[in-house]
Amino acid sequence: MKGKILWYAVMLSITTTVANARPDYPSKSVNAKASNVIEAFVDAHTHADAALFNAILNSSAILKLNRQDEVVTHTKSQLVTFYKRVGLMNLNCSSGYEVLSSSECVVMARVDFKFPEFVQQNYVTIEKDKKGLWKITQINRFSI
Repeated sequence: MKGKILWYAVMLSITTTVANARPDYPSKSVNAKASNVIEAFVDAHTHADAALFNAILNSSAILKLNRQDEVVTHTKSQLVTFYKRVGLMNLNCSSGYEVLSSSECVVMARVDFKFPEFVQQNYVTIEKDKKGLWKITQINRFSI
């Protein structure tokens, strides 16, 4: 009898743990609205959150930034790998964003990160995919 009770307690414990366990990645609700994706981009950038970047970037997403007289591009996999290596951290900046243009399936926003020495402007293109989820397809980054 004690063996059965112990077995049921163990099974109940395992079931409860599995049912309440939170995955390492955000839920699809982060991709439900373009504004959620913009806010997630701000959070992912300021905290170097690779899992969040992975959730909000389209598989073909590209980051473009200028270095002196050339444009450097990074793919989604390069960005996620970089942020995984860096690990979670908090950047010393404030942020804000403005939606520049929007339609049923595309949103263009400017996201600013204000550091003590400079301002980083990101022009972010967010598109709705065939599943109805919003994902970032391109980021153009400028330091002013």
